[in-house]
Amino acid sequence: MMNWLIRILLVVIAIVVAVLTVTALPTLDDKHMAGTRLMIHMMAGGSLVAAMPVFAILFLSRAISPQRSAILQRWGFWLMILAATLAIGSVLMCMLPLLSTEQMHRWMVIHGYAGFATGAALLVLGLGCLQWRRISATRSSTPG
Repeated sequence: MMNWLIRILLVVIAIVVAVLTVTALPTLDDKHMAGTRLMIHMMAGGSLVAAMPVFAILFLSRAISPQRSAILQRWGFWLMILAATLAIGSVLMCMLPLLSTEQMHRWMVIHGYAGFATGAALLVLGLGCLQWRRISATRSSTPG
């Protein structure tokens, strides 16, 4: 049951990160996010904020056990947690009444880099899951 929940969460997070990446791509061209694209980005961001801690808690036992995961899985998981935490934390910093406008702009640049890094880390995690699946299939079909 837990494996299915982790798989479903991973698929949901992959879809959400894909939506976040697609809505953020025009910002690479120094365009500002506005209108419908910004609203979609914010809704998907809220989904990531809700799903990421649940996934982190459920996947943690695999991420710390070499017997239960491939090296790519572990690296992808920790990189994704780090990058997603930085992306979420950078937006949170801008919501607090502590920063000047210039500092907020810097945090938004950090948010962008951390967001794209989250997508890359998710790709590494996905490749690690495929690698682990292949390793597990080989172990179960090998006699003896």
